[in-house]
Amino acid sequence: MKNPAMTVATLVAILLAAGPAAACDHLRAERGWLRQPPPGSDSAAAYLVLHNDGSEALTVRGVSSPAFARAMMHETRYVEGRAEMRHLHAVEIAPGGRFEARPGGAHLMLVEPRQTLALDDMVELRFECAQGDPLVTWVPVRRSAPTP
Repeated sequence: MKNPAMTVATLVAILLAAGPAAACDHLRAERGWLRQPPPGSDSAAAYLVLHNDGSEALTVRGVSSPAFARAMMHETRYVEGRAEMRHLHAVEIAPGGRFEARPGGAHLMLVEPRQTLALDDMVELRFECAQGDPLVTWVPVRRSAPTP
């Protein structure tokens, strides 16, 4: 049987499915997913697109998830042919702009899962912004990126 918290999360996700999540003064999240971590792994990566639908720049200061002990925004950079991860302390999104977290680029690094994640479980992500209330969105656990 799946974890009851995940069942509640699934119900909340269904309620939110009527439209994209929005908060943080015009921040909107879409196309989110979390790559299912291998058994015994202490980290996972999540991906999504954040849109600034407002007329002023906004700053995303961080991310968290109750399903993980820690969460961070990272960027993968290639230096002399080697991939290096760099912590992003904040991300500024221009008016009408977007921040795209995708495999091989920027991503959300989620560390120390509090429970095993099964395919199709829904995971809460909370984005803290300099402007407005946090943006809360839910992403499904998948093996690979969903097809557009």
